[in-house]
Amino acid sequence: MRRRRPGDAMRMPQQLAADIGSAAGPDLGPLRRVAAVWSEAVGEQLARVARPARLTRSGALVVHAADASWMHAIALEERRILRRLGEALGGDAPTSLKVEVGDVAPPAEPVAEASPEPPGEEARRRAVELTADVADPRLRAALERLVAHSLQRRKTP
Repeated sequence: MRRRRPGDAMRMPQQLAADIGSAAGPDLGPLRRVAAVWSEAVGEQLARVARPARLTRSGALVVHAADASWMHAIALEERRILRRLGEALGGDAPTSLKVEVGDVAPPAEPVAEASPEPPGEEARRRAVELTADVADPRLRAALERLVAHSLQRRKTP
């Protein structure tokens, strides 16, 4: 039997993660929107040695740089980078940069999966029943899609 590690309880089961990914919709989230325009905003050379890592609650973008010399180069270009991110992202743009040495490996290419079979009438009906108590209509609709896809996936071998 495998020993439990700290954080095991916080990991999302792979099946549920796959269901969420197929049903959640196209909203990419703030960091992914930044990553989508990053190369254009910083230029090809900096894009090879620096990657957006996370956004803080205060709106700062934490950037991982390959080493300390690139940290300095990015700091010198901060105003230009923020201006170009602002042009590309509008109100979703970060307000400042925090640069630290970190992993700058290129993101893995997503594995193309076959489109999931759309949920059948029975799965959709059951999903509506299971989510009826959720008060927020947007959350309820998202949960209905998720549950319906999950139920359909269980039925399909």
